[in-house]
Amino acid sequence: MPNVVLTVDCEGAMHDRCYTSEFINVLEGEFVPCTWLIHSSQKDPSANTNLYYHEFVHKIPSWHEIGMKVNFENERGYVEDPKERGTIIWTAKDILKSHMIKCTAFRAGAFALLASDVPYLEEIGILADSSVIPNADYKMFVNWNGAPHNPYHSSSEDLKKEGGNRLLHLPIATHAGKHGYLDLGWQALEPLLEANSENEVITLGLRDYYDSVDDLRKTIDYFRKRGAHFTTMTQAASEHFEHHRALAAV
Repeated sequence: MPNVVLTVDCEGAMHDRCYTSEFINVLEGEFVPCTWLIHSSQKDPSANTNLYYHEFVHKIPSWHEIGMKVNFENERGYVEDPKERGTIIWTAKDILKSHMIKCTAFRAGAFALLASDVPYLEEIGILADSSVIPNADYKMFVNWNGAPHNPYHSSSEDLKKEGGNRLLHLPIATHAGKHGYLDLGWQALEPLLEANSENEVITLGLRDYYDSVDDLRKTIDYFRKRGAHFTTMTQAASEHFEHHRALAAV
């Protein structure tokens, strides 16, 4: 079985309910690491960072990982200008740094990562990205049809093609047009997991404002019975590097 990476979109400050404490209890009880991606945008750059810093960071085990999730938007809507998007990335990085959080994992809100964003991400030290949803029906801002399903370094001109970017993409697992978020429900999630069982890494998502506690338990149990290895985004990137370096040396 492959490595399994569980991620959480941390947006609870914008919603009436946050299930982070429940997720932590399940993950800690099962000794499963997770990457928590704290949401930021120009609409309210620090709301979720403040929520997690005061309520949850001290509860999240040190063997987990905290990264960033950036929505490229402001009060006028979706932002396309490359320099303004770069400013949004830097703002998110500085806010997290002011709370003693140094991020190396990233996800673009609405999976809207563009090639022009990658240099900014590499500049602030991001090593792993999970914004790619290959062949998914969801195409709000970016169509990821044709992108690889396994971890890859993308081209600087086309993020759907392999190339020389240092940033490693960990595509979210997809199947039959659906992308692997646990709020799909187990009936849709189980065939997705089975379809991706031969992948090097299976990356899955949760939303902290959606009650996926039971499906989180089912997902962990599903992979545990199959001997899978749970890891964080950055650790998966490290293991990918070591594995491919070893292959190159043979």
